[in-house]
Amino acid sequence: MSALFLLVVWLLVTVLLLRALGRELWPVLPALLRLYLVAGCALVSIGALQTMFSTLRFDSFDEAALWFATAGLAVSLTGALNLLNVARRREDVPIRRVCVAANILITAVFVALATHRGGALPHDPVSISLVAVAVTTTVLSGDWVSSSAPPGVTT
Repeated sequence: MSALFLLVVWLLVTVLLLRALGRELWPVLPALLRLYLVAGCALVSIGALQTMFSTLRFDSFDEAALWFATAGLAVSLTGALNLLNVARRREDVPIRRVCVAANILITAVFVALATHRGGALPHDPVSISLVAVAVTTTVLSGDWVSSSAPPGVTT
């Protein structure tokens, strides 16, 4: 499967998820939290796609296939945690802390995967996109963005 095809499918699934989940939040969120919402949806969608496509990637259900599928589940759950953090930022400090930790770990995994060739920089668009989304969620999941929400909005 080509990288361009994967990026297009990833974008379409992210947009569909964003339309379904962000319909109520989008109008009341400031720009940075909208970006954070998009990044959370992107993590959920790429993880779900990885899990679904694991049957196409592997011929048999072996340990490698299981690890590939569960890695997709981990990415989806990290994205779901970010979506929860967008919606509950002011009320749930423990969720925000767990979300920041999960984002740091998933960013480290994506950077390790993108740079596993040693000194070579990532050159494929999927690796670059994954690292960009992970860094975005890591930066935006912290406390510094929470003060930008308008009064009365539980973001």
